[in-house]
Amino acid sequence: MFGVERGMRDARPVNRPAKRLAAAIFVVSLCFCAICGKVLLDARHAAWDRAGEVAAGVVATVTSETARNIESYDLSLRAVIEGLTYPEIVNVSPELRQRLLFDRSATAKHLHAITFLDENGIVRLDSRTPSPQPINRSGRDFFQYHKANKASGIHVSKPFVTVRASNHVIALSRRLSNPDGSFAGVVVGTIRLSYFEDLFKAAVTGPNSNVSLFRTDGTLLMRWPNQSTMIGRDMKHAGIFKALATARSGRFESVAVVDGIHRLYAYSQIADLPLAVSVGQSTQDIYAPWRRYTAVIGLMIVVLCGVSVTFAFYLAREMRRRNEAETNLEMLAATDPLTGLSNRRNFNAGMEREWRRAVREGCGLALLMIDADHFKSYNDRNGHLGGDKLLQALSAAMLQNVRRGTDVAARYGGDEFAILLPGASAAGASQVAEDVRARFAAICSERSLADSGLSMGVATLQPGRGQSLGSLVASADNALYRAKAMGRGRTEIAPEEFGRPVVIASAA
Repeated sequence: MFGVERGMRDARPVNRPAKRLAAAIFVVSLCFCAICGKVLLDARHAAWDRAGEVAAGVVATVTSETARNIESYDLSLRAVIEGLTYPEIVNVSPELRQRLLFDRSATAKHLHAITFLDENGIVRLDSRTPSPQPINRSGRDFFQYHKANKASGIHVSKPFVTVRASNHVIALSRRLSNPDGSFAGVVVGTIRLSYFEDLFKAAVTGPNSNVSLFRTDGTLLMRWPNQSTMIGRDMKHAGIFKALATARSGRFESVAVVDGIHRLYAYSQIADLPLAVSVGQSTQDIYAPWRRYTAVIGLMIVVLCGVSVTFAFYLAREMRRRNEAETNLEMLAATDPLTGLSNRRNFNAGMEREWRRAVREGCGLALLMIDADHFKSYNDRNGHLGGDKLLQALSAAMLQNVRRGTDVAARYGGDEFAILLPGASAAGASQVAEDVRARFAAICSERSLADSGLSMGVATLQPGRGQSLGSLVASADNALYRAKAMGRGRTEIAPEEFGRPVVIASAA
């Protein structure tokens, strides 16, 4: 069996194709998962970028709308200041003065009022009435700002609540100066914060998004969703002011102080005004569609990978079964069915293989030819079943003494057997022959079989020029016939070992 098994291993390693197939399917599945992972990661980045672009678009819209309206209100303030420079304005009637100073933009929906405060903070002109009450507004922050600063630019106040209507407003104001540059008063227009509330309400992008308007000093003017208690709160620690310190517009991520929600923010300063607006979108809302998409794709990947693994397992199992079946068939085709030894065809293939190796490596070969003595007579006396048992005992003795992977034990034909021992000397081969003889006798005794005796011929040869495998077989065969001629039950060694004459030895 040693020669048969070795021949099968050399012919085709069992399970290697199945393992390669499983590895290939695993690699393909891994690559497929990697590709899907890359697609999902790109989709995640795309969702993030798309949300940032939407928020930036909303910021641009809000900024543009706010800047346009404030510019319109500022034109009204400038018109009042310019009108007050004409002395004739003082001499006209209050009704005409009001119509001249306050144009129609002063009556816009969210513009609360435009008033003129003198150098003491007393209301002298009011867009709502020709004869305003002389109320003192000197305590307002915008009045104190212009009184202390000669800059004539527009000023945006902190939010405050009007006395009459109890509305949250902010004041847009400009300084009025005398010809000598001294302080002459303030022209101020108040804007209801409800204007920004309506504007922001239409600009929200999700259930957890928000829009906020700040003064650049950190004061919160308006936030949607509206929380009136937060109006006027100092928010200079918010992320937008860290971002504003480096750029007038952009994006940043932050966790909101108010509700603890992590958001992506887009922000921008409004024109050259001391105002900034931010739009925040919850990252949960941004990634919600992507998570649903990922769940579907992930489920599909799991199912496909599961199907692939199942298919690979099934296919590998079938290939393993096929390989095993083919190997078994090949072993059956190369094995003698009665003794389990190599048959003549497999033995010849093994001898040719070892002959080529011996020629290549310069080593020798030893061949034993074995014959069961008087087997025909034994078969006639004990029947075919008894003869088969004797041949099986001989094969068992041979297998127990042929231990190297390169050795080949075979049924050469009928009651004739052979053992090929690559690299063995005549003495080593002779010892194997005697071990086989002794083990055969022991097995016959154990199985209550009559020992017919064994005749053996041993030949050794180192392949060289002018020699062939047939010469080794012929030498061993001649030695076997000589053993039979000399009385049987003995071993004869051919008169040549590795191409040199040797002394013939025999054993009874």
